[in-house]
Amino acid sequence: MLKLDHLVINTHFDIDAAHVQFEQLGFTLTPRGYHTLGSINHAVVFGGHYLELIGLPADGKTIREEIVSSPLGADGLVFRIDDPESTFTGLRAAGFDATPPQTFSRPVPPLGDARFTTVRLAPGQLPGGRVYFCQHLTPELVFRDEWQSHANGTYALERLHLIGASADTYSRLGALAPGFELVFWNREGFDSQFGPLAEHVVERAARYAAITIRTPQWREIGERAAAAGLPAQTEQDRTLVALPRFDTLLEFIR
Repeated sequence: MLKLDHLVINTHFDIDAAHVQFEQLGFTLTPRGYHTLGSINHAVVFGGHYLELIGLPADGKTIREEIVSSPLGADGLVFRIDDPESTFTGLRAAGFDATPPQTFSRPVPPLGDARFTTVRLAPGQLPGGRVYFCQHLTPELVFRDEWQSHANGTYALERLHLIGASADTYSRLGALAPGFELVFWNREGFDSQFGPLAEHVVERAARYAAITIRTPQWREIGERAAAAGLPAQTEQDRTLVALPRFDTLLEFIR
């Protein structure tokens, strides 16, 4: 079964602003990471998976084409693997165009280098965003206890909401492990589900649009968002927060 490793929000050259907004919402973020591929990141770590804010240095001196050419906002869906070669072979056998395993790293001072091996689906294989598979060679440098305690009480990523993609298309990858799900909408259904805040998600072809996160403090998230100047709406059983600068909605539930 497919186990979630992480979701990705692409900030392009604006990762400083993303870092500030997520801290204002009460998340603990890892120190800035510098990938050997050229990208930079922060992670919001939960038990066994995480949300990654990825971007590029604002001075434009380092360009990772995959990041620049991908849309702003939620655009990455990453599954955990243990055997990259087997994953690559299996994807090719299933008719997918996948890249061979690639290993890269980022320093985690003073502990060492966090190392990863990934297998990626070539662009356009599945509608909506980038899909890839990640083996953690040094999980102890990512899933550290001090990064899993968040002031806003969040403890898990629950759902990724897609617009304009079909469940049948994604089912070719295999079944998802319990605890995380993909939710598929047409634009009309998404707008109805998320109400006025849906206007902060740009209309375009198939896309990743919203992320559902679990926390017992879901009501208080609205107050944090208001203090940060972010559009928010607290309802009977959830709080919605829009990130207009990053073309993404966050849904907080118990």
